[in-house]
Amino acid sequence: MLREFLSHVSLTDLPVVAMVLFLAMFLAVLLRVSQRARRPEYQRMSNLPLQDDANERS
Repeated sequence: MLREFLSHVSLTDLPVVAMVLFLAMFLAVLLRVSQRARRPEYQRMSNLPLQDDANERS
């Protein structure tokens, strides 16, 4: 199946397909990160390194 697909695709189409896939993935990650509903989760994760230091000193 992959050989059939590659035999019908020209060499100039593959970079375009790769760019479209990369752009779609980048936009999906960007949308997920910018959601307001996830803000408390990111705040909690951003404090994790500081909590480890505080626990060791106590």
